[in-house]
Amino acid sequence: MEGSGHETEVTERSGDIDRRVLDAVGRAMGRFGMLRPGDRVAVGVSGGKDSLCLLHALVAYRGRAPFPYDLVAVTIQQGKFTAPIRGIEDQIRRLGVEWVVREDRTTLELVADGVSHGCDVCSRHRRRALYHLVGELGVTVLALGHTADDCAEALLRNVLFNGRIASLPPVAKSRKGSVRLIRPLVYVGEGDTAAYARAHGLDTVGCVCGDRDSVRREIHTFLAGLRAGHPGVAESITAALGNVNPYTLFDLSLRKEGADASPAFADD
Repeated sequence: MEGSGHETEVTERSGDIDRRVLDAVGRAMGRFGMLRPGDRVAVGVSGGKDSLCLLHALVAYRGRAPFPYDLVAVTIQQGKFTAPIRGIEDQIRRLGVEWVVREDRTTLELVADGVSHGCDVCSRHRRRALYHLVGELGVTVLALGHTADDCAEALLRNVLFNGRIASLPPVAKSRKGSVRLIRPLVYVGEGDTAAYARAHGLDTVGCVCGDRDSVRREIHTFLAGLRAGHPGVAESITAALGNVNPYTLFDLSLRKEGADASPAFADD
C-alpha cells in the first residue's frame, strides 16, 4: 500500500507540471496565433530537455487545440552530441511522431577538420539546414524549444553586446515567407522543462558546447543567481518583453498612438 501511495503522489506531481506547461503553451498559442487549421508542424529536436518537452507538449496539446495539426520531429546532426542521438528514438516513436534526422555536412566538416568555431556558426548552419529540410517535408510551421529563460538571455545579450534591444520573437516568418517559425515555450521556464522531463522519465542527449565557457554561459549563470535571490525576476523579464514604453527609449522613430510623448522626444 505504501508503494501505491508513492505512485499516486508521483502521478499527481506529473499532472501538476503537465498542466502548468500546457497552460503556458496554450497562452502563447492564443496570444500570438501560432497555429492554423491543417498546419504541418516540424518540431526541432536537439535531444535536450527543452526540445523534448516541446515535442511532448505539442502532442498533448492536440487534445486542447480547436483544430487538428500534424507533427513531425526533425533533428540536425552536426557532430556535437555527447551521446548517440538515436538513443532518444524509442521515446519519440512511442509518441506516434515521425522522426527525420539529417546531417549538416558543413558543420561536420568543420568538426572533422578541427576548425575552431563558436555557437553562432553552428546555429546559423543548423538553421539553414532546418529550413532546407522542412521545405522538403512540406512543412508550414517550424517549432523551436526556446524557453522564457532563452528569451531573457537573448535580451541581455543583445543589450550588453550588440547595442540593441531585441529578443527571440514568439512568431516569425522565414525569409521566403513559406514557413512560420514559432516558439511555444516562451512562457515556460527551464525549471518547468526540467521538471517535465523528470516527471516523464525523458532521456536526453546533450551538446558538447554546453560545457564551454562563453558569453551565453555567463549570462545564464548571472540570471540564475538573480532568480535564486529575487523570486519573480524571471516573470518580470517575461512581462517586460510584452510591455515596452517607446517614449523612454532613445529611438526617435518609435511612436505609440494615443500616448503623450516624453518631453525629450517632443517635436520642436
